[in-house]
Amino acid sequence: MKLDDRLVCPACQGALLDLDCAGCGRAYRRDRGVPDLTPLPPPHEAVRRRWGLWEALQANGEEAYELDPPSSLSVGERDDVRAFAAFADLRGVVLDVGCGPQRIPSYAVGMAGELVGIDPLTGEQPRDFAFVKGIAEYLPFADGSFDRVLFATSLDHVLSPELTLAEARRVTRRGGAVVVWLGEQAPPPTVAARAGMAIRMLRRGDVRGVAAGARHALRGAPAETALTVRTPAATMTFEVPQGAVDAFHVAHPDAATVEAWLRAAGLAVEAVQRPLSGHCFIRARP
Repeated sequence: MKLDDRLVCPACQGALLDLDCAGCGRAYRRDRGVPDLTPLPPPHEAVRRRWGLWEALQANGEEAYELDPPSSLSVGERDDVRAFAAFADLRGVVLDVGCGPQRIPSYAVGMAGELVGIDPLTGEQPRDFAFVKGIAEYLPFADGSFDRVLFATSLDHVLSPELTLAEARRVTRRGGAVVVWLGEQAPPPTVAARAGMAIRMLRRGDVRGVAAGARHALRGAPAETALTVRTPAATMTFEVPQGAVDAFHVAHPDAATVEAWLRAAGLAVEAVQRPLSGHCFIRARP
């Protein structure tokens, strides 16, 4: 089936006639030849209300991707990428939600099935797979279009996980699966641990280290916080928008929270694996 035959209006699932919806009348456009099926304004008030936050995070992410792709994208030969590809079992027609701006994610290189990607960033063009521009809360695909729907470290970028996973459930075929790659955050150090670290630093005469730790502990509201990322490519400083957990993510949900979201969307959790420290893979079926 051609990509155009799977496309529908992301707002109402109506038929598209040259990117115009025959149902609700929304008109979409192309960006560098790619269908841009981002419904603006978003249909739901909860998403519209936080749209400024989303735009700020996307701007940060786009800059970081350009300056140092390996830090944020699935590129190159990596153990985590290989582990996810094996867990996801990429067969049939696969939708990669939040596929990133790269030509092809490393976990999809050499896969036997057909890959379709959606991302808010147009990214490299042409891609090595079928691609549309859009957002996870409003997937522009017909019901039951895919055998696998992937969220490869992308679920923590969405404004509404509930809408997103309901959409994933809608476009997953019977017998298919939704697969989530979740980056698990290490728990913050306790007060006692921070105090012990400060004492060790003082004993070494590391006054600057103690001062930096104090600034981190007393850091103000997210809107006033800056995140500095040092990479081989450059040193980047990003402002953390108010309402975000850091400069790139809306939240960092744990596995239990994601499993609850999947169940609420009508998906049954089938498998959970933690093959590497800091990485959790979850597979769920309708």
